[in-house]
Amino acid sequence: MTDSPRPLDGSTASSSSPTRPQGSRDRATATTLSYVLTLGITALLISGLLVAAGGAVESQREDTTREAMAVVGQQLSARLMAADRLVAAGGSEVTVRGTYPETVAGSTYSIAVEPGSPTTIELTATGTRVSVTVAAPTRTPVAETTLSGGDIEIVYAGGELEVRAA
Repeated sequence: MTDSPRPLDGSTASSSSPTRPQGSRDRATATTLSYVLTLGITALLISGLLVAAGGAVESQREDTTREAMAVVGQQLSARLMAADRLVAAGGSEVTVRGTYPETVAGSTYSIAVEPGSPTTIELTATGTRVSVTVAAPTRTPVAETTLSGGDIEIVYAGGELEVRAA
């Protein structure tokens, strides 16, 4: 008489009753577990990419804001120095106008003109932590002023240049 193979779990099985293979339930569980793990890993990878891309976008926005405000500051400085040259040439009624964007890279900004040697123009974006300072050397005294972007005029009044909203 030949011995029939015994199941691995130590139980005895009769050869007359049909038995279901032991691995079928394990295969269904393995498929479900594999699917859940794949979804979890995919979600983690996508989250990591979004976080990394978000930081890059914010950095790019700050750089763009800084560059745009530097351009506005240089233009305002050039107009302030032009008004100073007109006053030095003997002009008694000097007005220089300029139009600047009201927003830079999607955020408003303020312009602070500080008298001194040299006069400084500080532009600060309200939506970000970006600030740019531009020098404007002038011989004519300049009034201290803070205003927003947009239409601006530089007027010679009372012995000093004043930067104000037009």
